Amino acid sequence: MLNGEAISFDEETRAGVIRYVPGAALINPAGKVFGGFLAAMLDDVAGLAAWYGCGKRMFSTANMSVNFLRGVESGEPLIGTARVVSSTQHRAVVSAQLEREADGELVTHATMIQTFVGE
Repeated sequence: MLNGEAISFDEETRAGVIRYVPGAALINPAGKVFGGFLAAMLDDVAGLAAWYGCGKRMFSTANMSVNFLRGVESGEPLIGTARVVSSTQHRAVVSAQLEREADGELVTHATMIQTFVGE
């Protein structure tokens, strides 16, 4: 549904990249991609960073703070990037953002707390 393609993960920086192309099914009544789907994309790319950057441990998003800066059109390619800012035995803090692929314009960004589960 999110139409994402994992591009890369850098173990040294604990940063991941996913490319998204939101489809027409994700459009809100104002004609832009619904913010909830943008938030889901941020959570998705943050999950990539948390999973590979924290030793492939199971986790759950405990908190997510999102700032929406610009609207996104259907079919407009976005680049999602995320990196683990810090981690402890019990949780990780991940920073994520979405940019327009065409011009690098920041669309939205978020900070997440990922809590490790099942340990």
